[in-house]
Amino acid sequence: MGIVISFGIQKGGVGKTTACAITAHLLSKEARVLAIDFDSQGNLTEFLTRRDIYDFTKQTILEAIQEKNPTPYIVRITDNLDLIPAEDILSTFSRWLYRDYKGDATQALRKTIDMVKDRYDYILIDLPPNLGDQTINGLTASDFAVVILQSEPFCYSALERYLETLTVVQQRTNERLALAGILIAMSDGRAGIDNSIVDKAKDEYGPMVFDSIIKRRSRIKEFVLEGIQDSTKFDQGVLESYIGFVEELKQRVNQ
Repeated sequence: MGIVISFGIQKGGVGKTTACAITAHLLSKEARVLAIDFDSQGNLTEFLTRRDIYDFTKQTILEAIQEKNPTPYIVRITDNLDLIPAEDILSTFSRWLYRDYKGDATQALRKTIDMVKDRYDYILIDLPPNLGDQTINGLTASDFAVVILQSEPFCYSALERYLETLTVVQQRTNERLALAGILIAMSDGRAGIDNSIVDKAKDEYGPMVFDSIIKRRSRIKEFVLEGIQDSTKFDQGVLESYIGFVEELKQRVNQ
């Protein structure tokens, strides 16, 4: 049965989708991976397919949930990596959920994932930057949560509330949910405020913080257009911190 891991925090532009995409790519080198884009911006879809999100109109995670059958909506990326796409119609999820869905509104995504869970070793969910119904559904479907912390003040301010949300989900909708850890991302080691927030997070949250820290690198932006590259020493260096994170993640979720 696949281990379901969500990537989230209620703050946009923090490197969440990039971390999810590169993690999916790296895990797929040795395991079967399904990536689920559960953000109506569709950035994970664009990153992994390098196609316009509207190429997938009516072929998204929303239709998969509505029809209670994800199989027709799975897009093959590589031999070991699949994707269920999203586009901005996903923004209607809450309206559909409370108007048309029959059953527990927090469990819709989990029931959809359960239908294909045994096909994969890992299932990664890219969550939207909010604490609404999509995030609650995503956390309810997850075995583990990776919380993204960009080393800047607004994101640090959001961290405690997101961790509180994890606790509420554990208590009310998904008792098996565990915190995989806090991943510091888009960090600029030359900036004093970044280093201060990194130190503060490590002091306050200790072992919950992954040792690997994702540095801000302009090359990552080019991966969106070119696909994730690792054939040169430069690109291998760019990916080094992600590789370290993935090794830590595997250890934590496979214990």
